[in-house]
Order: sequence, then C-alpha cells, then structure tokens
Amino acid sequence: MRWKSFLILLNSCFISLLCLSQTYIPVEKSSSVKFFINNFGISTEGSLGGIKGDIDFNPNKLKDASFDMSVDAESIFTKNRTRDNHLKSRDYFYVEKYPTIYIISKSITKASLKNQYWFEGELMIKDVTRQIKFEFTAEQDKTGYLFKADFKINRRDYFIGGSSLVLSNNVDVALSISTVKKTF
Repeated sequence: MRWKSFLILLNSCFISLLCLSQTYIPVEKSSSVKFFINNFGISTEGSLGGIKGDIDFNPNKLKDASFDMSVDAESIFTKNRTRDNHLKSRDYFYVEKYPTIYIISKSITKASLKNQYWFEGELMIKDVTRQIKFEFTAEQDKTGYLFKADFKINRRDYFIGGSSLVLSNNVDVALSISTVKKTF
C-alpha cells in the first residue's frame, strides 16, 4: 500500500512539473531567420533554415529564462544558387567544417515596453564566438510564443567575406521564431 501511495505521489509531482514547464521549441514552418547586406551597394537578402533549440521562457521568471538555438549554415538561401554556393565556401561560412550557427543566452531581462525584453548572450559563427545584445518582443499565443528581433552584426567579427570592398561590413538580422510548448 505504501508503495502504491509513493507511485501516486511521484506521478503527481511529475505531472505538476510538466504543467509548470515553460520550455518551448521552434516551429520551422512558421519561423524565419533573415539577413540583409549591401553588396555592390545593392541590398541583398538571404535566409537560414534548420532552426532548432530549446527556449525556457516565463515572463514572470526571467532569471530562469534561456535561449539555446541553432540554424543550419548549409541552408543559406539568397535566390541565387551561385551566390549560395559561394557563401557556403571557406571564404564565408565554410559549412563543410562549420555546419551550424549557434546563439545562446547568458541573461534575459525586461525592457521598458510591454512584451519587450533584452537578450544578452553569444553568437557563434564558424569557430568565432562574440558577445551580442539586442531587444526582442515575446507575444504569447495559444500554443507558445512568437519571438521577434532585429539586430546588426559586423561580418568581419566572424571572418566572413574577408576584406571585400564591395560587401558592407554591417549585416542586419531579422528573427521571427514561432514556438510550441515542448512535450517530454
């Protein structure tokens, strides 16, 4: 009888933990990672896919919040196959050796406006990791959250594109990450 009571208590604790869980995963079909860069003075747009990771987010417990995300560098797409292949080469993303781009949070804090937060963490492209900080929004829906952010990086910080004079150093990044609650 005590064994049965113990199992019921253990099961209740497990169910309670699942109900309190605030872990989300990205939904690839409704998410996007886009970038914009000037090449020969013309704005060029591209995207990355293969979005994966875990997001622990509860706006009432930001000290426990974390983002551990990645995208597949091989998925780079600019609507130009020749350019895409060049971007996958050693001069740019070197996808043969570094197939994944990572972004990992160190802290998430509240910003001044409703549903706005600060992300502080690291962005790793190729074998280079740099500190990054940007503002993002988090809108809750029926199944999870929609996270959106726009920020800039310097491509030279990550040794992308060498010393090209026709390619802007600044890259605008736009994230739109739709999530669902992770099931265990």
